[in-house]
Amino acid sequence: MNPVLIAKLALAGAGIVVWGLGARADNAMLRWTGIGLLALAFLLRFAKGRQDN
Repeated sequence: MNPVLIAKLALAGAGIVVWGLGARADNAMLRWTGIGLLALAFLLRFAKGRQDN
């Protein structure tokens, strides 16, 4: 698997978990942190992966 893909999946998974915990606990800081992680995972979509020869 491509390292960029692994990073995207890890950030998206962590973002969903943190956002869910923030929503459940009614904690705005956790919700925004989760949203930020999801946004970062989305922005990694534009990163170029390593090209293997």
